[in-house]
Amino acid sequence: MRKSHTENTVGPWARQKLDGLEAYLHAYTQALKKKPFDLVFIDAFAGAGRSKIRNAWKGADAEDLQLLDDSFMEDREQFIEGSPRRALKLQNPFSKYFFFDVDRRRAQLLTELRSEYQGRHIEIEVGDANALIRRLVPHLNRWNTRGVAFLDPYGPHLRWQTVETLGATGKFEVIVNFPLGMAINRLITRSGRIPENWRADLNGCFGTTDWENLAYSDEETLFGNTDRRKVDDAAARLLDLYVSRLEAAFGHVATPSVVRNTRGMPIYYMLWAGPHPLGRKIADEILKKRERITAPGRLPRH
Repeated sequence: MRKSHTENTVGPWARQKLDGLEAYLHAYTQALKKKPFDLVFIDAFAGAGRSKIRNAWKGADAEDLQLLDDSFMEDREQFIEGSPRRALKLQNPFSKYFFFDVDRRRAQLLTELRSEYQGRHIEIEVGDANALIRRLVPHLNRWNTRGVAFLDPYGPHLRWQTVETLGATGKFEVIVNFPLGMAINRLITRSGRIPENWRADLNGCFGTTDWENLAYSDEETLFGNTDRRKVDDAAARLLDLYVSRLEAAFGHVATPSVVRNTRGMPIYYMLWAGPHPLGRKIADEILKKRERITAPGRLPRH
């Protein structure tokens, strides 16, 4: 599993998700700028506000290096503005910003944004974003609020209960970076032998145990035993499960957009869900400029 991210570095592919997020937030605040709402932005795994782009792979072989573009190989350090800064610099800003991160050092760096963006209402808290969001939502329900929650976990740390809580407000849209290839699919072993703490994480992430029946098939062997194996299209099935649950919780979902690493492997998917069809239309328009995916069942949406 990935280390704790306290070093605050990202791969070059982070640009895709952050550019998509910024484009959507611009369209969202532009559309609602004359509406009588308090617009709220929640960044559940906010990071430090700015990240260093990794410009080399330790131990990369010749084949790996051929797959890296020129900007990735430059010696000079490159930095990228993270989601907090992109949300704060919008032409039509939100009324309130809530930035959460589990790491105290990253949260401390976020406090510097208050002096850079004076006049913005910025709340910063250290702790588990799942608990912090569930504590915040009852207060939001008492306000004349609409908002967007950006849910970009470092691994399988976003609990379905948190997503469902936001959906139940009828006021929030969510943009989820679903780490299917980067984290979740790695927990689902080919042998089917999954440590109990991994299984608990997966149950919490999906909010159901259905993922296991989708990811594995059980076949009887010639000797009367049962042989469990991971199905070839497990990732696509799990994506479809998660998107279906988002649609049930929020009412509307956009077609997912895949984010790949420099080797072309899918690492996560940008997902949008919300209570209004207009939001889905805007999200589809923005996400279609990036790589779309086709999964079994209902996907793609039209």
